[in-house]
Amino acid sequence: MTQRAESGRALAVPQVIASYATYLRTKTRAEPQISLSGSRAEISAGVRDRTLVLAFGYRKYEWSLDSAEILHDDEHAMTFGRHELTKAVAALLAI
Repeated sequence: MTQRAESGRALAVPQVIASYATYLRTKTRAEPQISLSGSRAEISAGVRDRTLVLAFGYRKYEWSLDSAEILHDDEHAMTFGRHELTKAVAALLAI
């Protein structure tokens, strides 16, 4: 998986970030957006009027999930801890 920089060059997406993006694509059936900036990364995927944003940090030579947040109509709705990804996805998909 790659992402385009502003210059048009392809940037390599770290494998763990790509794996989470694939998981979200499978669960939501929507194409996730990935943003990378230094030691921070975010993946966002939307369903109806809600968006799930996964925040990652790069520490001690590895990427790890910091938190998951659901936005409802672009306003903060719910925050989940690093071990609550399944709950976050279920909340996103709830009708």
